[in-house]
Amino acid sequence: MKLVNALIVFMLAVSVSAKNAPAESPQQTGKTPIIAVGPDEGVVRWLQPDSAKEVGQGALLNIKIDRLSVPYTNMMVATQKLATLGIPVHSHTWEDEVIYVIKGQGFAVINEDQTRVPIKTGSVLYIPLGEWHGLKNADPKEPMDILLVTTPVKPNGLGDFFQFATVKPGHPPLNLPEEEFLKLVKKYGMEIPKKK
Repeated sequence: MKLVNALIVFMLAVSVSAKNAPAESPQQTGKTPIIAVGPDEGVVRWLQPDSAKEVGQGALLNIKIDRLSVPYTNMMVATQKLATLGIPVHSHTWEDEVIYVIKGQGFAVINEDQTRVPIKTGSVLYIPLGEWHGLKNADPKEPMDILLVTTPVKPNGLGDFFQFATVKPGHPPLNLPEEEFLKLVKKYGMEIPKKK
């Protein structure tokens, strides 16, 4: 059943990706090779780790496909073990996003009213460009594992945020003041709702 769900997510991502593909993409010329990324491959990054020794309450990312590893792609694919608190509510300026819950349970926090929608293993979320969304763990001691796909990709998009606004495992955390972190978020095409 997990394989069927993963295939559905992949087909949805390809469908969304095809809608956003440039007119003369490498796929149309027949020159695009198939890329296979193994379970232990990808670029592993920590987002807001507790220290250089452990990710702790931060998030563990594994970027499988992005514009840096596959320059002709029009999607970014990554897995993420959510931070203890989840993913704060935000929106994307340039990308649609699909999130598939590999393991765990919690809530999707969606739209301007920040409505909580229960999600669990096997749930899929499609988030159109510009829509508010976030994730919350039901049990912070058992964070959710998710697969996320965004499309289209462009410089300074979410894939670049994962590459450049995070740290390699074993590297000290960035520990940016909130104002600087919010500038970084905006640079990479995301918005955070204004505090009420």
